[in-house]
Amino acid sequence: MLLPAVFLGMLLESPYLLPDSQYVLQDVLAFLTQSLALYLYVAYAEEVVLEAQSSVHIPLRSVLVKLLAAAPAAPLVIAASIAAIALPSAAASLLVIPGLWLLTRWSLFAPVIVREGLGPVAALRRSSELVRGHFELVFLTAAFAVILEEAVLGAGAYVGLVVSGSDTWGEWVGGSVAAMLMLPLTSLATALAYNYLMRSF
Repeated sequence: MLLPAVFLGMLLESPYLLPDSQYVLQDVLAFLTQSLALYLYVAYAEEVVLEAQSSVHIPLRSVLVKLLAAAPAAPLVIAASIAAIALPSAAASLLVIPGLWLLTRWSLFAPVIVREGLGPVAALRRSSELVRGHFELVFLTAAFAVILEEAVLGAGAYVGLVVSGSDTWGEWVGGSVAAMLMLPLTSLATALAYNYLMRSF
């Protein structure tokens, strides 16, 4: 689980390397790279969870192959993440409760796309359907993992800035280390929540 997190964690935090004068470009690239890295890892984690349930050993050499095999799902997941992440974030900036509610209802869209092959809009609907009746469980696993991840990534970037004094490579290093630690946790929490709900659905 850690090997792909190293590469994707550095990719996830790469917008910090842009000059501060390019705020809009930095924000757009940050959203795209974070979505790509996070949800590519979620797609990879889904495959790992499936194999772990089947007691299949994953050789180290197959990690890259499995990561590449997960790549076709990434564009669909990024498209769905615009609604699943951007809308709850906007709602949370106005009122916290609607944002957390939306985030929880839609937090399983990535495993739905990977496992069930649905498009972005259908995956959001399916995620909401799976969460119905299990809101607390999903909030305390998948949704809380996303909130915790954002907090830890921000803290890691801040620590990198304070230690290095650099708002480019310092924040990148600090954020990358935090991402490497959080990607497996967030992805596995989401994958396990989805697997549990599928078994009880």
